Amino acid sequence: MGTRTETLRLPRRLLLGVVIALVTPAVATAASLHTTLLGKAGYGSTPAGFARTADGMLHVVLDSNTNWGNSYNGIAALSISPSGHVGPPVQAVNWNGQSAQGIPGLAVLPSGALEATWGGYPFGSDGPWGISSSDGGATWSAPANIGSGSMGFGDSHVPVVVSNGAPVLAAGCCGNLVIQQGFGSGSPTFQVTNSTDGCAGNSDLAVDDATGAAIASWDSCDGSGGLWLQQVAPSEGTPVKLAVPSQYGTGLPEILAGRDAAAGGVFAAYPTNYANTTHIDLYRYGGGSTSVGSVKRLHADVWGAATGSDGRVWVMWYGQNTKTGKYEIAVTRSNNGINAFEPIQVFGLSYSYLFWLAGDGGLGALDMLISGTPSGNGAAGGIYYARVIPVLSARISAHGIKNSLGKVSAYKFKVKVTDAGDPVAGATVSDGSGKASTNKSGIAHLKSIGLPGGHRTFFISAPTYRTLTVKVKLR
Repeated sequence: MGTRTETLRLPRRLLLGVVIALVTPAVATAASLHTTLLGKAGYGSTPAGFARTADGMLHVVLDSNTNWGNSYNGIAALSISPSGHVGPPVQAVNWNGQSAQGIPGLAVLPSGALEATWGGYPFGSDGPWGISSSDGGATWSAPANIGSGSMGFGDSHVPVVVSNGAPVLAAGCCGNLVIQQGFGSGSPTFQVTNSTDGCAGNSDLAVDDATGAAIASWDSCDGSGGLWLQQVAPSEGTPVKLAVPSQYGTGLPEILAGRDAAAGGVFAAYPTNYANTTHIDLYRYGGGSTSVGSVKRLHADVWGAATGSDGRVWVMWYGQNTKTGKYEIAVTRSNNGINAFEPIQVFGLSYSYLFWLAGDGGLGALDMLISGTPSGNGAAGGIYYARVIPVLSARISAHGIKNSLGKVSAYKFKVKVTDAGDPVAGATVSDGSGKASTNKSGIAHLKSIGLPGGHRTFFISAPTYRTLTVKVKLR
C-alpha cells in the first residue's frame, strides 16, 4: 500500500477556499519483492519460454538438469493462474540421463495448443525440435523434429511466436541469427545477421498484433556490439541498432514486448546513459523512443519489457543503488498512448547475479519472470516468479468552508484519480467519513467536517490496482 503525507495551508481570509493540489510522486518506494522459485535452471543464466492462453493461464517451460539440482534432465512445464497461484511442474521431456540440451521457447498455436521448441537433442539432429500440449500443459506429445532440414539450430534457445497464423522460430546463441518460418521440412529458413550487424548472442521474438509482423532482437557478439531489432516475418525488415552505451558491452538479452491493441507495435526498453543514475527509454520498432524515467542513484544492469493490458507496456530494470550499495528493481507501466507512465515502483531485490527480466502483464498485474541467483549461501540459481500490481495516481484539491462565525469548519474535496495520466472510472475514494466513486473523467467529490490542524486520510482503490493512501494535514 503506497502512503504519503501532505499539508494543506488555508489562507486566513478564506471564504469558500482556494484550490490546493496534491499530486502523487513519480517514484513509489515499496517493500522487498517476494519471489518464488519455479525451477533451478542454468545456474541462473538461462531464459524461460512463456505464453498465456485464452483462459488467462500463464504457461512456463524451462530447461531442467540434474547438475543444477533438479530430479531429471529435460524440460519442465508449469502454469500460473490469473490470481498468481503457481501450479506444480510437469515433466514435459526427459533426456533419459543425457545432459541438458536446448533452452525452450513457448507459443500458443492458432488451435489453442501449446508448442514448446528448442534446438539440440541427445538422440539425433539439431532440429529444432518441438512438443505440443492440447490440455493446457498437463500432458505433452513426444518430441518431433520440426526443422526445415536446411539449417541446423544447434544446442540453443529457440523462441517461437505465431505470425499471421504461422509459427516463426529463431536461434541465435551463439552465432548467426537463424529464422525459420513454419514447421517441418522445406519451411523457409534464412540467416538474418550479416557483416554489418554482427553475430547473434541472446535472441528474442515478439509479434505486432496490428500487422502480424514478427520482430527479432539479438545482442551482437562481435566487434559491432550493441542490441539489434529487425522484422523477420512475413518478410525481412530494416535492422535497427538501439542507442545503448558501448560500456554495456555484449551478452545482454533484449526482451521485446508486443502491444495488445489495434495500434500495435513491438517495444524494447534500453538505457540511454551509463551512469550512477540510469535513464531508461522505450523504443518502438519502426518508430521512435519515449522517455520512461529513472530512479536516483539506480544504475541499471539488466532491463526488459512486457505486454500490458489495454495496449499498455510494462518496463523493468535492475541494478545497484550507487548510494546505498543495495540492489533494487524498478517497475512501471505505460498508458495506452505509450507517452506517460505510472509512478515507478522500486523494490529491494538482492541477487548475486541476475541475467534476464521478462513477463506478461496482459491481465493487469505483471507476472514477472527473473533468471538469476538470489544472494545468500545455498541460494538456487534458476527461474523465479514475482507479481507486481499497478499503481494509481491522485490529484486532490480542497475548498475550505466557513461557518456562520467565519471559521473554517468543513472541506469540499475534489479527487482526480489517474493511471499514467489516463482517468480511472469506478475507483472508490474514501476519507473515513464518506466515500464516492470516480466518474468517467476519474473525478470524485467528497465533503466532510474538519478543522484546521486536523488530518484527512484518503484511501483510493480500484480493481487490479494497489490501494493508494494519501494523508492530508490541514492547517
